[in-house]
Amino acid sequence: MSTSESKRIAVVGAGGVGGVFAAHLSAAHEVLACVRRPFERYRIESPKIPFDGPADVCTSADDVPWDGPADAVFVGLKAQHTAGASPWFDRLCGPETLVVAMQNGIEAEQRLTPLVNGATVVPSVVYCGAELLAPGHVRHSSSSLLIVADDEAGHRAAELVGDTPLTIKPSADVITAAWTKLGVNSAANGLTGLLQEPMGVLAEPGVASIANKLLTECWTIGNRFGADLDLDGIPTVIAQMADNNGRTSMQQDVEAGKPTEHDAIHGAVIRHGDQQGLPTPMTTIIHDLIAAKSARL
Repeated sequence: MSTSESKRIAVVGAGGVGGVFAAHLSAAHEVLACVRRPFERYRIESPKIPFDGPADVCTSADDVPWDGPADAVFVGLKAQHTAGASPWFDRLCGPETLVVAMQNGIEAEQRLTPLVNGATVVPSVVYCGAELLAPGHVRHSSSSLLIVADDEAGHRAAELVGDTPLTIKPSADVITAAWTKLGVNSAANGLTGLLQEPMGVLAEPGVASIANKLLTECWTIGNRFGADLDLDGIPTVIAQMADNNGRTSMQQDVEAGKPTEHDAIHGAVIRHGDQQGLPTPMTTIIHDLIAAKSARL
């Protein structure tokens, strides 16, 4: 695939992360934003990669203007909304389609594979600080990176970004990258969602102690699955997270009255711990608390 060759790319779920990728991909490809609420332009507020430009938008899978499947589909949906997007996947995906999953957790491939008509699913580790302000309008604060496996599909995905300011980076140790991110999400998202405070709250001794236990449980399991994670460095990681003081996606969802991704994050840790016979007492407590809160939103 040539980096200069324009492709038909659908972005299913053009929220925060999806909006950033849809906007910048549209400078190099024919991009269709598949969304619930229509908009006419992308407006990305960003200190480093701002964007303002027209958007091609579709609100129903029945109205997709293409005569066949997309070349690539980027999935920016929260994990809990994936199954509900099956009409989009039915219309957009075929055996030659590349599906790039921009979702939290480590279960995107098994979640998407039954829905995408034989397409190749490329899980990614997402680093993109972005918040949806209104349809098509995103505040972007940091990074625009997806880490993928260093294989043929990962390299096909990397070629799609071309000369855009986006980065898709194949990694020979994507397992460590995935469990690193899952641990960070497990330690920060539930606590900030429950407390409705940015990550600076992790500097408080009691909160830091809980975050330390959450990250230890996750990374211990990750190492059983082939990751290479330094458990001794966890207190330093928690302190660095507190210094960031950003708002996690789970905090944003709770404050917006939206269901949370607790199952894709904490639930994934619990399920993988069960597979290895490893206990997850703190993760289970936080999972159950945020699940109860999410059910009330």
